[in-house]
Amino acid sequence: MSKIHVALALLLSAGVANAQSLNGRWALAPSWCDGEAFTRAETPLLVDTLSVRWFNANCTIASSYKVNQTLYLQGRCNIEGRTETIPIMLEPRGARLRVGWNREPVQEMERCGR
Repeated sequence: MSKIHVALALLLSAGVANAQSLNGRWALAPSWCDGEAFTRAETPLLVDTLSVRWFNANCTIASSYKVNQTLYLQGRCNIEGRTETIPIMLEPRGARLRVGWNREPVQEMERCGR
């Protein structure tokens, strides 16, 4: 495990433990929690200690930093056979998560399967 992955694991486990773990499945609407759909908006966001996945993007975490409770990531993503590095912002707000994805407008999601 690289130093970046160890640091991210510590951020996601210890640093966010006081609030709520970011790991899990998040969706824009409860009806979209169950699986993959034909659009990103209808597909749940999957957050793991070392990766983030949303619709057609499978990302490993290349770097990260935290400001207050907000986690800023650089995701090295495989998107339809291309490799891209994109910025990802994850800001927990109780049972909700504000998500900034690749400089697009921030969207608020809710945790699936409580």
